[in-house]
Amino acid sequence: MVFEEYSQVIKEFQHEESLSLTDRFDAVCMAQDALIAKIVEQGAVIAGWKIVDKDGVIIISPIFDFQVFANLGDTFAHQACRGTELEVCFQLTVPSTTDAVNELINELVPFAAVELIRAEIHPTNHSACDFYFNYGVLVSPKTVTGELLFEGGNQDYIFTAELDQLLAAKKEVVKKGILQCIQRGYGNKDYFFITGTLNGLVPAAESLGVNRVMNQGEVIIQFEIV
Repeated sequence: MVFEEYSQVIKEFQHEESLSLTDRFDAVCMAQDALIAKIVEQGAVIAGWKIVDKDGVIIISPIFDFQVFANLGDTFAHQACRGTELEVCFQLTVPSTTDAVNELINELVPFAAVELIRAEIHPTNHSACDFYFNYGVLVSPKTVTGELLFEGGNQDYIFTAELDQLLAAKKEVVKKGILQCIQRGYGNKDYFFITGTLNGLVPAAESLGVNRVMNQGEVIIQFEIV
């Protein structure tokens, strides 16, 4: 599947407008699962999940294989995306039962990721169904520790985050995402999970030029927006 095919499937998808996460969580998940199934039928593979915390409710949203870009060297047109978000990422095999989840969480080590956010495709977007907004994700090839540094484009945008202070809370979010994967039948597979933005949305206009994420003095993610 390519992005244009994916976009067409979403545009044509029919579901109720204004589904409420707090009142109709199961209905949101059912609509989302139906849409995921349609996209998978077209040949896409779920590579990872974005875990969204909306009004205190956790929902997982898929990131497909064609949305995962190389961690170094890709170029994107600014018209294609609204902006960028720095994320903490974990890679793991989701079990088929909940028995080993606590042990799995304890052993997780973080990666870094940058999510490219685009404008909505479907007119009935639900803000929690994050895959409506996902243009692509870049994931670091190795684990990270200590301070993450994100340098955005030519506008001198700089953001830093100390990972050690974030890990306990991020692992709790991942645990909830894993449990939902198991409950909804997405277990027993390898995925990465991104756990919510660290720095909010950096608009594409502020990201023109080379963007990079650094850790321990090494560039682990680099891309250009033109």
